[in-house]
Amino acid sequence: MSEPIRAGVLGVGSLGRYHAQKYAAHAGTELVGVFDPDMERAEGVAAETGCVAFPDAGSLVERVDALTIAAPTEVHAVLGVKALNAGVDVLMEKPLAANRSEADDLVAAADASGRILQVGHLMRFHPGVRRLAESGMDPRPPQYLEANRLNTFQPRSLDIDVILDLMVHDLDLILRWVDSPVAEVRAIGIPVVTDKVDMANARIAFENGAVANLTASRVARKQVREVRMFQPHRYVSVDFVDSTMGVYELDESADDSPVPGTRGKQLELDAADLLAEEVDAFVQACAGGLSDGVSGREGRAALSLGLDVRAAIEDHFERYGAGSLHQGVAP
Repeated sequence: MSEPIRAGVLGVGSLGRYHAQKYAAHAGTELVGVFDPDMERAEGVAAETGCVAFPDAGSLVERVDALTIAAPTEVHAVLGVKALNAGVDVLMEKPLAANRSEADDLVAAADASGRILQVGHLMRFHPGVRRLAESGMDPRPPQYLEANRLNTFQPRSLDIDVILDLMVHDLDLILRWVDSPVAEVRAIGIPVVTDKVDMANARIAFENGAVANLTASRVARKQVREVRMFQPHRYVSVDFVDSTMGVYELDESADDSPVPGTRGKQLELDAADLLAEEVDAFVQACAGGLSDGVSGREGRAALSLGLDVRAAIEDHFERYGAGSLHQGVAP
């Protein structure tokens, strides 16, 4: 039996704490330690998970084989590059980095060191998304996709806007499903309770003719997380909150459907621990096995499209709004 992979977590806020719990429970890993600038918080997570709270990031990196980085986005690149150069595999919480240049630095460091770099796009592990991948997509590209990701306000991830906080999950999925270069991005968004965009809508056109419409908000009154995809002769919907999936197809022989000429069904999806599956995919890759984790390059692509959405919002606001988007908190 091979030795367990020595794992650690840099940044143990709410999400990093969950990563530490998953490593502590995983049969293939030994959770060596955690680090957080808030030493009291780090010691609390260490006591909970049976590991050590390290006094600095560097000393933790020296002791591990694999690492989750769940620190603020602005330090993703500096922490990730140092870890990769030290021979440590990295699972980076989304978004991969603060900008394209830093994302490129991370991908280059992973390539040069031969280490694993994966990105925490959690929705890839949702049972509905997995079912689509396993059952096979219609070989013809989707014609229209719609994604709504609305959340009530949470005092976290406020170092980034709603595009890189929430919408980026759906950008990653749509890029994977459409598999075509982007032709045009139009978007609008506004700050509401922070000095960054808290609500956004984007229309993305692809070179193969597909169009995606995405809405994201972190100041909604209720939680909504759903995607709908229209392919030739087929419509698929996934509700991430209720964990249901609908698949409907054109079928002239169907005579018992409420919609003439169609057949379909609504599926109740199995419950799943998405983060545990994400961590397991990362651990499999670190051990040299096959893995369906999100690669650094895929994370870079989702980030890049998110930055294009942000730029389109800036352009729209400057063209039609009053001054700069970042003048202050909107009323």
